[in-house]
Amino acid sequence: MAINLIPPVYDILEKVRQVTLKEIRFVERDDLSTYAALRMARANSPAHIIFVKKEYNEIVNHLVAHECGHVLRIFSVPEAKRLIAKTNDRIKLNALSGIEDEIQNLSAVLPFERLTQIINLWYGGICRQVTNFPPDIRIEKWLYNDYPELRKYQLLSIRMQQQEALSGFSAEAQNISPPTFINLSNIMNYAFFRILGLHFGTNLVKPFTNMKYLEKAKKLASLTEGSRADNHEGDIEMVNKWADFLSISHWFEWSDFEDVSNNSA
Repeated sequence: MAINLIPPVYDILEKVRQVTLKEIRFVERDDLSTYAALRMARANSPAHIIFVKKEYNEIVNHLVAHECGHVLRIFSVPEAKRLIAKTNDRIKLNALSGIEDEIQNLSAVLPFERLTQIINLWYGGICRQVTNFPPDIRIEKWLYNDYPELRKYQLLSIRMQQQEALSGFSAEAQNISPPTFINLSNIMNYAFFRILGLHFGTNLVKPFTNMKYLEKAKKLASLTEGSRADNHEGDIEMVNKWADFLSISHWFEWSDFEDVSNNSA
């Protein structure tokens, strides 16, 4: 499909081709939850696939660039060190065993199917946050520093993400979600937006200042700014620190990049 991107994004796409020796294909797909998503190529795949909605807006420039950042970071290390987080039913059941009381309380007011849907959505979301936010922060700083033409799209995109994050404070979310999930998500959101806001020179955490566990969220942000390698190895190190800090290390496992199916889109 044809897609119009600004020149710096095409530069990043070319860098991905050179580093990975893989082509990049754009595919239209309208069932996405966002405007663009990436399926990263494994060894037996000829190309990375970027799915894009038919009707998209200008923030697609930032989303495509950001997804390319993940590719470049993973391919920045030798194959043996390309690990990716995974989960399965065994891991999920072990994780959820720690909040059985919260789930039981909700079962009294929600139908089983609805409760199952909510639990699965929250669990998957928390796992994505803890395993993606540390590299996301580095990617956003890289884009901001190296591609100033992208900044206006980047800030629009991040502010949209911020608005989505604030849904965790809604009365509906509070009434139908286990408190552990909400608190974990809010703590990680605060750290993410605080760090990026300071880098961008704008306050992205003002709506979060009255949240529970604010001090813990500030400690997570401080921990994240510690020294680490600026590559995939460093990302794994920081993801593990986040998981340890939040007591959710058992919510996912690391596996070889080639052994985990990529179902990003």
